[in-house]
Amino acid sequence: MAALRELREWSALTYRQLAAKAEASGHVLPASTVAAALGRGTLPRADLVEALVFACGLDAEAAARWLTVREDLAAGRVSEQRATPAPAEVPDPAPPLPTGRRPRRLIAIAVGVAGLLIAIGVIGAVRYGTDDGDGDENAAFPNRVRDGFYLIKPTHIGDGSLCLGEGRERNGRTDRPIAVQRPCGDVVPDTYLVAVAPDVYLIKWRNPVDGVGCLRVDDAILVPGALLSPGDCTGAAHERFLIEPVDPGVFRLRPVHSGLCVGILGGPHETTVKAEAAQALCSGSADQRFRLEPVKGRKPLPAGQ
Repeated sequence: MAALRELREWSALTYRQLAAKAEASGHVLPASTVAAALGRGTLPRADLVEALVFACGLDAEAAARWLTVREDLAAGRVSEQRATPAPAEVPDPAPPLPTGRRPRRLIAIAVGVAGLLIAIGVIGAVRYGTDDGDGDENAAFPNRVRDGFYLIKPTHIGDGSLCLGEGRERNGRTDRPIAVQRPCGDVVPDTYLVAVAPDVYLIKWRNPVDGVGCLRVDDAILVPGALLSPGDCTGAAHERFLIEPVDPGVFRLRPVHSGLCVGILGGPHETTVKAEAAQALCSGSADQRFRLEPVKGRKPLPAGQ
């Protein structure tokens, strides 16, 4: 049960959001049921475990692993204590986790349940690296996009002159900072990618006034149309992005909590400055494909930022 509670916390979804996402994946998970089940110390039903795993954004392979562990616990083949060995038993190197909540405990749980590395939120993604010949690859996750400063360029802009940066809503509904298309020559703030799991990254913005924050999907919304805005970095699922290769040097950005794709509000025909970035149904359109251009000559962000 401790591992399931950790999984739910990692997802950063409310009980109602979990229920909605479970329904979208073809499962039944009433908000009251999951709240009651996670509050008890008894082993939950298999169908509830499966529904919760899918609702948290994991896939069928991860769900099968969770169900195997549940069966072992129910049959007495393993105890929950044995399924969570001491942190010293974790092999080296151990994958970093995408959240700061009790990382040593979570690593122990993941290793103890037959290599259940579900906390990364994505399974079996195809991996490409960007090799600019400058600096060392991320030691924890080799052959992937390196940690560093980048320009994020939507490919539907033929001349590559627009990048994702800070702007405001064109309709004036709010005056908060959000991610928009703006000229690459004067794009602000600095954008820094840092890996938190294989192919999963935080997109950090370094603002000279506000400091460092993380780009996130507004309010962990699960449906298309939600904008992207910066906030304090917490490691929650709605501020982690699967950077998924679609062609050499070209990637999709997929919020882990929703599985949707980042695109431009208005689609591939929206080539104007200040057009907002938003999550959308994955269509493969050019506005949902991005080139990551490394920015050289800048020192990495200090640890902890």
